[in-house]
Amino acid sequence: MEKKIQPELFKGELMEEKLRIYFLNNGYYVSRGIKYNFKGNDITDIDLFLYGRISTLSRELTNVDIKNKKSPKAFERILWTKGVQQLLGFDSCVVATMDRKEVIREFANKHNITILDGNFLHKLTYELSDRISEEEILKIFSEHYSYKTFGKQSWKDLYEQSKSRLLDELDFSGYNTNLIFLKYLIYKILDPQKQIAGLRMLYIFLSHNLLTLDYIMKDISFLQPDERKLVLENGLKYGNFGKEGVQRTIEMAVKIAGSNKTVSQIKSIIDNSDVDILKEFFQGKMLLKIYLDFH
Repeated sequence: MEKKIQPELFKGELMEEKLRIYFLNNGYYVSRGIKYNFKGNDITDIDLFLYGRISTLSRELTNVDIKNKKSPKAFERILWTKGVQQLLGFDSCVVATMDRKEVIREFANKHNITILDGNFLHKLTYELSDRISEEEILKIFSEHYSYKTFGKQSWKDLYEQSKSRLLDELDFSGYNTNLIFLKYLIYKILDPQKQIAGLRMLYIFLSHNLLTLDYIMKDISFLQPDERKLVLENGLKYGNFGKEGVQRTIEMAVKIAGSNKTVSQIKSIIDNSDVDILKEFFQGKMLLKIYLDFH
């Protein structure tokens, strides 16, 4: 049996873990410590990302800011968190602060922000010893490297990138990208030295992919079965660009690279790629149950 070594958590990290459990218990999918970046530039961290399935046609995306300090500067956190919500196009935001002043709640309510104040936070008494913290999973993944496959990046880097895609790539682009990593991880779990870490990472990447597909499905679930299958097939084959967009990209790439292959030859490879299993499976009713099992 694997020996479990839980790193010591600081006050802020401990509160984030407790709130993660709180939101999990309330039916949300929760990811902690997501890096928001733009073209390779790290901009900020999202303490908690919440994904809620409100109805067949509705999803709720929420960013949570957590400050477990004696001087939390709650007004500043409210302004910052609201700005992040609007920047990401999320539906709501939450500020968790040790501040208990009523004026803080009034200011937050005025701007449609949920406040979890010190009175609420002091009541959180979840036991953390039976689950792996974010700090521990990062430590595990940092001990493995992709070497030639993904430019010698550590698994920690790959995991961080997958989390970041939850912020702005809940679409076919994000889904198809993760399929590449899933294939890589399936092979890695056959290695006894990487099996446990690989299984954990595979489980997490699967949950990210199922969540992404669930978000896609909200916009096509009302379509007729044949129409829904066509949208899934085109998305899985051509991503966000669509068939025409991929055609233009191939034409440009062939001209620049001077490839021996013609545009029609390259396009034929993509057109003939087999996505029938995925489109048939994920347009069925089992998707919701599987997604919920992975949250």
